[in-house]
Order: sequence, then structure tokens, then C-alpha cells
Amino acid sequence: MTTDEKQHVADLAKRHVAPRHILLSLQDNYPENVTRITQVYKHKSVIQKEIRGPRSEIQHLFKLIEDAGYVYWSRKKDDSEVVREIFWAHPDSIKLLNIFPIVLVMDSTYKTNKYRQPLFEIVGMTSTELTFAVGFAYMESEQTENFCWVLEKLKELFVKKDMCPQVILTDRDLALMKAIEVVFPSSINLLCRFHINKNVGAKCKQHVVNDLQKTIDTLWMEVVWASDEVEYGQRLHQLEQACVDYSGFINYVKDTWLTPHRHRFVGAWINRVLHLAALRRIAEELWRVDYVGTNRQICGCTLRTSYGLPCACELGRYRLDGIPIPIDAVHVHWRKLTMEVELEVGEDDGSEVDMTSTMDELWRRFRSLDVIGKRALKSRVCELAYPTMTTLCPPPEKIKTKGGVKKKGKKPADYDVYRDPSYHEYVDKASQSSQRQSQSSQRQSQPSQTSKKIKLSKKQPQFILQFPNHIRSYIEDVVNVESNGNCGFRVIASLHGYGEDGWPMVRRELGLEIIDKDRSTLYDKLFSNRLSEVRESLMIESFGSQPPEKWMSLPDMGYLIANRYNVVLVCLGNPCMTFFPMTSSYSPNVSIYYIGFVNRNHWVQVNMKEGFPLPAVTLDWKKFRSHIATTWMLGFAGRMQHWQLLTPVLA
Repeated sequence: MTTDEKQHVADLAKRHVAPRHILLSLQDNYPENVTRITQVYKHKSVIQKEIRGPRSEIQHLFKLIEDAGYVYWSRKKDDSEVVREIFWAHPDSIKLLNIFPIVLVMDSTYKTNKYRQPLFEIVGMTSTELTFAVGFAYMESEQTENFCWVLEKLKELFVKKDMCPQVILTDRDLALMKAIEVVFPSSINLLCRFHINKNVGAKCKQHVVNDLQKTIDTLWMEVVWASDEVEYGQRLHQLEQACVDYSGFINYVKDTWLTPHRHRFVGAWINRVLHLAALRRIAEELWRVDYVGTNRQICGCTLRTSYGLPCACELGRYRLDGIPIPIDAVHVHWRKLTMEVELEVGEDDGSEVDMTSTMDELWRRFRSLDVIGKRALKSRVCELAYPTMTTLCPPPEKIKTKGGVKKKGKKPADYDVYRDPSYHEYVDKASQSSQRQSQSSQRQSQPSQTSKKIKLSKKQPQFILQFPNHIRSYIEDVVNVESNGNCGFRVIASLHGYGEDGWPMVRRELGLEIIDKDRSTLYDKLFSNRLSEVRESLMIESFGSQPPEKWMSLPDMGYLIANRYNVVLVCLGNPCMTFFPMTSSYSPNVSIYYIGFVNRNHWVQVNMKEGFPLPAVTLDWKKFRSHIATTWMLGFAGRMQHWQLLTPVLA
């Protein structure tokens, strides 16, 4: 590399740009450059060594932590200078933790460092549903004793001794769960439904034939979301009946999850726990007031017990009495809207941060020692006073961590060097690989011309031919989803990163969108006397197939999707339409969701080539959008004009 190229690499490396992206930038800026990725890695390593100077890796880490003002602790192995654990937290994170201590999420990730030490992360949640990092820890291993040490340091971040999280959300890490019982015995440990559902889904793929997998997944979700113990028993019985020929799967579900841990993730039990899963619940709960009234049995009071907000029967009483909702009826968590609060100890705890007596005792002890003792004590004090001069050293070898069992050999094309895939990801890949091999063997048994046709199946030609001629060349592929009356919501869930099975979440979020007080006037005008009809179409009674009135319909849902997720939604069908957000301004980095309407009754995901021309917006969008939303039309003017130029070809 030339001097200029090396400087370019150095500038990008200081901005933490990944080596593969540095290489692409080199090739763009210096077309004749023939640098390989290995050279980028080597030069980046040289730069890092120059920045570190004579300090060891641990000394440099402590220097960075000190310079950033982090609070941190570390410990080393007995009779050794090898570091075991390091825990650190930013002062702003500590302040947020003491303001919002109710719910914490804890999890480990792997392969984040050259020594393979697990990185343990603790996350909190504010009253506006934003997450914040509380603290991090590199750990020697994931044993109960290691977790206990980290959690004890977390405990020291609380200003008040009696303060602790009410709910801690984790995956099914038995060592961590045991440590939580020891350090935070009064906290309730809930389990992450996402990981549970993924692992159950993976086990289902191993034991159950393909035709029944979707049915069993749906039955499982109904068990998880059961609202009371009676419904839980009914849903579980249905699941057992469906799995009568799959004892291995149902035994796994019951023995691993339901019997020991149902109180940690099944709705019938966690709805009794204050876990603050969401905001905007009061407006949603008002829907239920009309048929709940003030009857507590019908109400169930889930909103009060789970979210600390007035439930339907409570709201009904306020309505009958003609009084507004008292501020005290809302949990203090939701009423905190600032972090401009100084962390102060209570009157009784003032001595806890006073070091006068401690320093006096240290001096007394120092003077009483002989020369060797004084040297030893001074060395220990210097480690505290000058952490960048620490004698600690990193682990001598890579540590074995958790994760799926990997076979040795050539890495797959999509191998991720930055993280260990989860168990369910290995199962998914194995399942997909098995399907590909099966399809490959079928193709090999047919003539070559037929094989070429089958290779086009990814593009779903039966769907592509239903789209206008002038846009077919822009279609990269079409992704089909299950057609059970939820297909449109499945497509949006997949595009938004929830996965196809996250469609209930999309329905729920669009339901919240339509009652959003900030856009209530907009939707009153947009939907007029159909507002309740649109809202009812989002509400379902079960997770099974839905009647036509519950299907996703455009343009109604198009407005809600674009506004809720602040995305551009493009519908390809008859007619083709574009939906921009109606209350926000243009953003060049906005996500564009492409969906297609086929067979006159089914939605699919469409992946388009970069720069695909955009169809026109609806008349209602132009009529009811805010003034600032006009910038979307300006930002995409070129692509919309391109569509108008192509349209005559259709004739």
C-alpha cells in the first residue's frame, strides 16, 4: 500500500470501520489498488499496536475505561495475575439504572474477543420504552460463581441498599438463574419468549413432519399466550392431542419448559407480574371498558398487575364517577421523564462513601509494617491509584463457551466470524440444507431443460407473471408466506425483522397506531365513519385462519404501516400504490417495504432491484398528509417520474 492508502486505512480504522468495508473503500477510492483483506488486517493490527504503545492489552483497556470515566471492577485468579472478570458501567447508565430499576434484561454473547471470553450484557428500559445499556462484563466462564460476582457488582451500582430490580429477563441459563436467586432473591426471573419459541420450533422441525409443523407451532403459541390457567389447560390438551404421535417433542416441551418454567413465560402466570412490557396501554384498555364495565372478574386486571396502569374495570369506575385518571393510579416508572437527577445517598448512608476512617486505617497499617510489608501494601494501592500500570494479564488460551455443536471442516458461505449461532439457527440451516439436497436429487433425475426451469422457482414465476409487464425486470425474487388470512401481516412482520410468525405483533402495533392520540385527528379524517371498522379488522379472537373481514386491506393498512414504522410501503398489484409516512419528513436512509397482491386473495413479499421506480401515492395521502410530509414526494421525485415514463409501455 502507498502512504496515502495506509493513511486512508488508518482513518477508517480509528472510526471502527470493519476491515471488509475498509477494503471496499480502498477499491472505490484507489481503482488500481490490489490490496487483499489480509493486508488490511495486518495494517490495522500495526495501527492498534502504535496506539497502545508500551502498555499491555489489559493496561490499555483500563486506560480507555479510565479516560471515559467508567465505574469498573476486576478480579484475578488466585495466586496468579491472570484476569478472571472485568465489569464496567458508564456514569450515565448508572444514573438511568437508579431512575428506572424495575426491569432488567440479561444475556451473554460469544466470540466478541480474541480470548473467547463471554461478554455479559445488562440492559434496562426507560418510561418511554427505550432501552439503555446498564453494564458489561467479560467473564472467565458461565458458572454460578462467576455470575454471582458480576451481579454483586451490579448490586453496588444501586444508590439505596434496599433497591433492586423487580423483574429480570433472561434466557434459560440455569447458572445465571441460580445466581439471580442468590444475589436478588426478591426479584422475579422471567424467561425470554423469543428464544423459547425458537428452540421449540427447532425441536419441532427435528421431530414433526413438515405438514404438521405450522399447526403445532400455532398450538404452541396459543399455550404460551393463554390468559388464565383454565385456558392454559385447554390449549395444552389440544397440543398434546396434536402431538400424540410425537412423544419426543411433547416430552421435550413439557419437561424442559412447561413443567419447570411455565410461571416464567406463560401469559397465565406472567400477567400477574409487574413487568412493564409496553406503554400506550391505557388507550387500548379503553376499548374493553364498554363490555367489562366495573366487573373485576371479567376484566382480569392484567394491565394493573403487569404494567402498573389502570385496567378496564378501574377506568370504568373513573368514567362512571366522571373524574380524570389520578396521577397516582399510574406507576411511578411511567411518570419519570427526565434523568436530570443527581445520585445522592440517604441521610443514614452518608458514612458509606466517607473514606476518612478508611484512609486513616490504611496509614496506620502502613506505618506498622516492615520494609517488605510496606512494599507489598504500596504495590496493592498503586494498582488502585494507577490502573493503567496493572500487572494483570489476559487469559493464556481461548475459553470454551456455549453455543451449538459445530463440525470441523470447511466453513459454510454464510459463516459468521463475529458470533456463535444459536441452537435453533443450526437446526434451521440443517433443515434447509436437507431440503436443498432433496430438491437437488430430484433435479438430477430429470432432463437438463427441466432442471433449468426448476432453478427459477426462487422467483416464483407464477406470481411474477401477475405483476405489470413494465416492472417484471426489476423483480429479484418473490417470497411466499402462509395463506391463512394473516398473509399480509406475515409479510410485514418478515420485512420488519419479526419473522413471519411475528404477525400477531404487527396486528397489535397497528391497532395501537390507529388509537395514537398524536394522530387521532388524522385517522378521524382519513377513515371518517369507517374508523371502528378498520380498527375491528385488526382485532382477532384466535391465532388460526381469519375470515375475509380480518384480512389486510389496502389502502387502509398502507397508511397505518407507513406511519407506525416510518417506512415507505410499495404495493404491487392492481392498482400499484406507494405509501409514505404522513406526519414525518423525508429521510434518505428510509426502509422501503415491497409487497405484492396475487391470486386476488394473497399477499407476498417482493424483493426489488436498487432504484426501482415508485408508483404514485393515493389521493387521500395527498389530501390528508401534513405539510412536512411533502418532502417525501420531493425526495423520491425522480423514481416516481421514472414510473410515469414506464407506465405507457403497459398499454
